[in-house]
Amino acid sequence: MDNVIHISNTQRGFTRMDNSIMEALAAVDLPAREFRVVMAIARQTIGYQVESKRLSADEIGKLTNMRRDVVSKAISHLLERRVIFRVGGSRGELGVSPSKEWSFYEEKKACLSETKTSHSAQIVSLVTDASETKTATSLLYTKKEPLVTVPTEQITAPQGGDVTPAEKTTGVSFNGEDFEVSSDLITKWATAYAPVDVETEITRAAAWAAGAKAKKDYRRFLVNWLAKAHRKSANGVSEAGVPVDQIIDLYHRVCPNLAAVTVKTDKALRSMIVERWNESEAHQSGKGFWLPFFEKANNRSQVFYRGQNVVPRLEALVSRAVFREISEAQQ
Repeated sequence: MDNVIHISNTQRGFTRMDNSIMEALAAVDLPAREFRVVMAIARQTIGYQVESKRLSADEIGKLTNMRRDVVSKAISHLLERRVIFRVGGSRGELGVSPSKEWSFYEEKKACLSETKTSHSAQIVSLVTDASETKTATSLLYTKKEPLVTVPTEQITAPQGGDVTPAEKTTGVSFNGEDFEVSSDLITKWATAYAPVDVETEITRAAAWAAGAKAKKDYRRFLVNWLAKAHRKSANGVSEAGVPVDQIIDLYHRVCPNLAAVTVKTDKALRSMIVERWNESEAHQSGKGFWLPFFEKANNRSQVFYRGQNVVPRLEALVSRAVFREISEAQQ
């Protein structure tokens, strides 16, 4: 099979490489990874008849099938030996230097500590006063300035924006209008701040926060809000004009299969009934409202209360969210 491609045949494409560069690549003992990087840069520059081109480590990594950190290290070593040059800063354009500018000779000095895997046996590092370490600086050759000192961490810096650290999850988020609170927190707070209706207070807190200055810690804001509501609830609410006992008795008659109220003097339960009664004039029509409400509630096997599904009981039924959902549901 004829494997010689004539220059006149342009259908398959070709790269016209300078003879001195080809001979230098054959003579210098470059590690395989660095050789692949040089060839990739040559293909993207000499192959397109340009002196230099901006190439990121990720782009060269795709051309050479290598990780970007490996590519960055190879670029650093090649720049140090003047095999390639960079125009500008650490993210400037790359190109292949003329072979006469490459820094290598026949024998390696005995005083150097480089190994074959890090520096070629026939290439001498430009750093002669001290042995190199992982964090040492490298002398980089550019077309604009003969020598530029650039820290290694800049050479291998990520090609792109800074990495944003992940946010710490607190179980509370606020979108400017409503709070989203994890069910575990609601259950915990409902126990700690009883008899406060936690879900109702969170809704109220969201309405207040929407018009106030943004808070750094909304979880702490809600804890303080609930603590304040708990202190107020300790004083109780006025039951004047509210038939609390009659409503409890009606619940027992209409919902005989649901949990009975064993402590009618429970302040938390009574205050919730008073709140529901005072919310709307429709709620104050006595049996005209409460009878059909309890009839619909009697058909429920579960309700979502304090962050979890529970068997219906009067305390859950008169909580704001459950009360509204049942009262607005179709019979």
